[in-house]
Amino acid sequence: MSCLPLSSLVGLLAGCGSSSSSPPPQESAAALRIVAVSGAPLQANAGDAIPLKVVVVDADGGTNDLPSGAHVTWTSPAAVTALPSDSTADSPLPAPGPLPTAGWIVNPGRAERAGDLANVLFVFDPGTTANPTLTVSATVTGSVAGEATAAVPISTTPAGDATRGAAVYGASGANCAECHGATGHGSPEGPDATMFTIVGGTYDFPVPGLNAEDGNVAGDPAWTPALLAVAARSDMDNEGVTLRAPMPDWLTQANPATGAPPTTQDFADIFAFLKTQSR
Repeated sequence: MSCLPLSSLVGLLAGCGSSSSSPPPQESAAALRIVAVSGAPLQANAGDAIPLKVVVVDADGGTNDLPSGAHVTWTSPAAVTALPSDSTADSPLPAPGPLPTAGWIVNPGRAERAGDLANVLFVFDPGTTANPTLTVSATVTGSVAGEATAAVPISTTPAGDATRGAAVYGASGANCAECHGATGHGSPEGPDATMFTIVGGTYDFPVPGLNAEDGNVAGDPAWTPALLAVAARSDMDNEGVTLRAPMPDWLTQANPATGAPPTTQDFADIFAFLKTQSR
């Protein structure tokens, strides 16, 4: 009886063992970069909401979108989760200080907004430091792996123009007046609260006051034009409390006068107009 050489037998056994399974797929390291989805330079004003993404950097310096199976986790700045609409808890927003403050907003009370808010960086305050930058970081896992960090220059909110703000606020613009009133007074609270109907829905809670009366947005030093822009785009107020429907989705909804969503300049103009208004 003939026998196989020992070396052949070892090879045969190894081949049998390897045929039963394939090695698990491995993450591949990649050079990564954070960029604005719009393709614009990576910079922001206080009040801006900037959709960002992570891309793969090729050897020649070009970039490509992440492949299927890659997952991005934004690690800096911290996420801000909006409080329920009736909450009296402490604000989840970072306190303003020398450095710019920003965050990724999650709003469980407006679940229909989840897709819009994903991967959008909101800048709350520019800080007081000269020529400040904001550090934005992400970790990528899955089909590619790695980390990316970017330094985003932050500028102050642009100065507002009250005359232009009146047009943006009114019926010929975004028509904030339809709910909040021509002068931004809002509607009565408590036992005098009035029902209001808009876009086919009826609501029994008061419409917030926006003008310069005590307690209203433009009359409260805790509000700024930047926070008005953040609130209108995220449906979360300056204390991190959810704004209920029918507050529009101004992150994506177009101002009829321009055919595009309101800009941070638009919100600065509206705030300037509201500062001129009282009852």
